[in-house]
Amino acid sequence: MASSGDHAPQLSTAVAVPGAGAPVRVVAAPGLTEADFTSAVESSLFRQWLKNLQEEKGVLTYGRLNLRQILIQGVDMFGKRVGFVKFKADIIDEETKAKIPGIVFARGPAVAVLILLESKGQTYAVLTEQVRVPVGKFILELPAGMLDDEKGDFVGTAVREVEEETGIKLNLEDMIDLTALLNPDTGCRMLPSPGGCDEEIGLFLYRGHADEDTLRALQGKETGLRDHGELIKLRVVPYSQLWRATADAKALSAIALYEMAKREGLLPSSPTTSRRRGSSSSANL
Repeated sequence: MASSGDHAPQLSTAVAVPGAGAPVRVVAAPGLTEADFTSAVESSLFRQWLKNLQEEKGVLTYGRLNLRQILIQGVDMFGKRVGFVKFKADIIDEETKAKIPGIVFARGPAVAVLILLESKGQTYAVLTEQVRVPVGKFILELPAGMLDDEKGDFVGTAVREVEEETGIKLNLEDMIDLTALLNPDTGCRMLPSPGGCDEEIGLFLYRGHADEDTLRALQGKETGLRDHGELIKLRVVPYSQLWRATADAKALSAIALYEMAKREGLLPSSPTTSRRRGSSSSANL
């Protein structure tokens, strides 16, 4: 790997990309350290993006588009793990010679859970309210989180994130993967912003029961991992009002999948009881 300095060549390397012909040059933006550049190029986020290029419906699958160079612009580390990578891919349409927009914010896969609790004939959704600096607002949204490893354990991550953000302990067998109902060629994940971000989200459903005391205890409860900067309050919203109560794409997509799956008869019967570890309630507060 070439190194950079005041008069040294720009940091660069080459990566083999099936379908790209020759190896593709990857370069570092000015000011990016060699350690960050190496971390970005070797990260699972970057390697998965390269893999996506040649999968079904991949950018390079049909031979018309050509990847010429990739500029690594920035890296955010979560401890020793690469959290986000920002890069720009130079992709050319060989028929028109036009450049295809190629700015990428890579953050990888995530999960979100639509939690529905029945109480006295009414259904309620459990949401989180937390600050989202990129939009400058507090947002009401589904409990959600990023996958922390390369194993792709979507359902296990979903259960863990619900417990971290809400305190509710769920059983793996109670989780229903709503995105698994999509056609296989979609990848069976929801893409919230594919024009600029690689994030793909597995949307899950949990249905249970709760008494009035449990719902009251959940409403306004402060949760989250404070050492990770999570400042979360829980909100319990009647499900019938949920579609108007939030602008969260995860919640709105989950509602659409849930309602369509119900209409098509694709969901198992709603549980007659709700289990909590060590008891019959749905929440461990």
